[in-house]
Amino acid sequence: MADFAIALKERLAGHVPLTNLIGSNRLHWVKVPQGVDLPYVRLQVISDPRPQHLQGYDSARVSRVQCDCFSTKWGEARATAGLIVQALASPTSIGGIFFGRVTADGPRDLGEDVGDTFIHRASVDLLVEHRTL
Repeated sequence: MADFAIALKERLAGHVPLTNLIGSNRLHWVKVPQGVDLPYVRLQVISDPRPQHLQGYDSARVSRVQCDCFSTKWGEARATAGLIVQALASPTSIGGIFFGRVTADGPRDLGEDVGDTFIHRASVDLLVEHRTL
């Protein structure tokens, strides 16, 4: 069975400009392993409504995914956010999921002090149109 989260992560990991900036293993769903080097991206589904019609659920839907891009440099965090939006700009199919249009909101600067270091967090909300093939 196709999985939206796996397909979205695979799609982002396949975007060479993004992986050139953050590396190929720095995309994480919700929980980031301890000790991961910066920069990295944390993904989280914020809402995933399932539209219905008179005969049941519709296969197409729009999920809100929050992408938090962490770095010690604001420019790098913001560039990562921009590359995520760029990676999802064109409709495509991957992992049994068709991705349609993606609308982006952000990035917002949600940085904070962590110990002796200020960590920048460029947060982008993505409204991802998708359906299982």
